[in-house]
Amino acid sequence: MPLKVYRARTMSEALAEVKKDLGADAVILHTRSFKTSGLLGLGSKNMVEITATDDEPTASKRTQRPARRTTERSATPAARSLSSAAASKAYGKPAAPVALSQSASTTPKFEPGFTSESDSAVALMEPPTPPSHPDRGISQPTQSVMPVAPSRQDKPPQDASLEDELHSIKRMIGRILSSSTSPSTAPGSMPDALFEHYLALTEQSVATEIADEIVGKVRDELSAAELADTEIVRETMLRQIAKLVPAAGDSPLPRRPADGRPLTIALIGPTGVGKTTTLAKLAAVAKLRHGRTVGLVTTDTYRIAAVEQLRTYADIIGLTLKVVSSPAEMRPSLEELSDCDVILIDTAGRSQHDGDRLCELRTYLDEADPHETHLVLSTTSAEAVMLRAAERFAELRPNRLILTKLDEAVNFGVLLSVTRKAEVKLSYVTTGQEVPDHIEAGRPDRISRLILSGPDA
Repeated sequence: MPLKVYRARTMSEALAEVKKDLGADAVILHTRSFKTSGLLGLGSKNMVEITATDDEPTASKRTQRPARRTTERSATPAARSLSSAAASKAYGKPAAPVALSQSASTTPKFEPGFTSESDSAVALMEPPTPPSHPDRGISQPTQSVMPVAPSRQDKPPQDASLEDELHSIKRMIGRILSSSTSPSTAPGSMPDALFEHYLALTEQSVATEIADEIVGKVRDELSAAELADTEIVRETMLRQIAKLVPAAGDSPLPRRPADGRPLTIALIGPTGVGKTTTLAKLAAVAKLRHGRTVGLVTTDTYRIAAVEQLRTYADIIGLTLKVVSSPAEMRPSLEELSDCDVILIDTAGRSQHDGDRLCELRTYLDEADPHETHLVLSTTSAEAVMLRAAERFAELRPNRLILTKLDEAVNFGVLLSVTRKAEVKLSYVTTGQEVPDHIEAGRPDRISRLILSGPDA
């Protein structure tokens, strides 16, 4: 039996390719997830790989007629250890396959025999199930097998074919996830409506422990009847996800904090996350929408044309810009802007692996003593990169989080992991390059819709 490898960005796409190429009798031998390499760690993508093969030899498949397709299942654990001959002897009659009804025969048979993330796997081979009492038909499937859909003879052929396709993919996903999920989130242990939304979380790369936590809270909150309602489950899932997103709120900027100084806000973060553009957006919003007087300070004298870029924004918006080349120049520059309502400080991007540069950045922050320090992270970065950056920049004691480039993100599940790792409140998200339009307050309800529905939200 030749082995074939299929790769796709999601499990659903990969399974669809398997079924399209090998048909409904394919055997899944192995699955794994991996990340494609990107430039300098950026732009990497999550990929899924499935190794599959034909269920039967080619010659046998040519002679088999669709009308005589059968399904083999093991009735009891004891029957699994018996050979076909032994099984027939145990039941006192020949072991012959039992033909399914027309509705059951449309459900494809996938028998993946693998362990989660194993480098080698062997297809499970089970003896045919001896027929039960003639009046009862075939034995009932085990809990891990998705139930056979009712007869669809009254539906148009196209609708029935599409429904077969969806049931087949769902069944394959259920069997694969059942080998790697906890008992509480296995496909057979939760209602279909809840399982569909659980799959949506996994496709958005929500961490397994977080997805299990969300599903557990939904099951505790809803009754059995409510769990069968897709819309009720969806609204409850959105509400539980929103609870996991700490937000700073979207109240107007105060004119003066309690200490009498201008509201001082500093932006810190790795290189290339969009700090300067985000600072310009905040400055434009503060002046044009809230009517505040704004002053700008930049310490980014390392990046080529960084000062010129911010100066261009300042000239367009009509703001005063101060360039600070050393920590000793920070306080005098802030004093010159003491008449402003808001002072925004742009800092140079620092690698999360460069401890010396991070210490230097801390000296600037110590001199500025900002009221708010916003850690800026790009959602286009790999999850490991974002989590590492959040861990290292936590040493600078940020109390806010800004997530940029949501319009370029592949998935949004990492947002939950990052907000939990950073242990700070989400203040803003950016969704494009336009100043000042593509920035908005980080609202938990908005983030929850992105996580559950993806870019379509």
